[in-house]
Amino acid sequence: MSGGRPVLEAVIFDAGGTLVRLDFEWMAEMVSGRGAPMDAARLRRAEVEGRRRYDHSRRGPGEDAPLGGPGDVRAYLGGMLDAAGAPRGEIEDLVDRFLAREKASGIWSRPMEGARAALDGVAELGLRRAVVSNSDGRAEWHLRNAHVLEGLEFVVDSHVVGVEKPNPAIFRVALDRLGVPAARALYVGDIRSVDEGGAAAAGVHFVLIDPWGDYAAPGAPAIRAIAELPTHLATYFEVPRLASTARPPAGGGRTC
Repeated sequence: MSGGRPVLEAVIFDAGGTLVRLDFEWMAEMVSGRGAPMDAARLRRAEVEGRRRYDHSRRGPGEDAPLGGPGDVRAYLGGMLDAAGAPRGEIEDLVDRFLAREKASGIWSRPMEGARAALDGVAELGLRRAVVSNSDGRAEWHLRNAHVLEGLEFVVDSHVVGVEKPNPAIFRVALDRLGVPAARALYVGDIRSVDEGGAAAAGVHFVLIDPWGDYAAPGAPAIRAIAELPTHLATYFEVPRLASTARPPAGGGRTC
């Protein structure tokens, strides 16, 4: 540690909601087509209510669970629609439409604003970069389509490795491939029950993406957007690039 700051060697990213986001624009069109005008900004703001309802749901994993077994993805999508003011009588059918597209081309399909620059910024700090995602075997495909895969060393997809967050075993898969101890890695994600809970169980540092500042637990590490990640890391951790520039040149550093 340097001045009380923990040493960091690697950052592990969530995929959906972190590097790629929901296609709010398409979703808004689907809602508007039911006679209730909707815009992407309202859905984006309401999405955090979907997270809360997901965190509070307790359903076993099923066919419609791209977020993972600890919660209900229908509660997540339905909660978002409800909070955005979609007609309640249409919500169940809209969720069916969303999940049908998720199984086809995906709904977490747009690059998160600032994700590419954030990956580059993390690389400039000298940190390793990987993904751990609860997915259906297509996490790498979605990241490639969003043009963020090239900023990563590898992707650990729960469907491929047979274990999903918040089980710490999926984090150990990534840590073993990185060759980095848990105490020197950080996970960044957007769902408290899955991402924060899994990171804690695995013993890795964590930061939550909390766009509106009303979702994170009081005092918990959080950023408003993925674009803030490099600054957060440089502020709260000792990172390789900054540590190397702080060292005196070989043979120097003598004081009188």
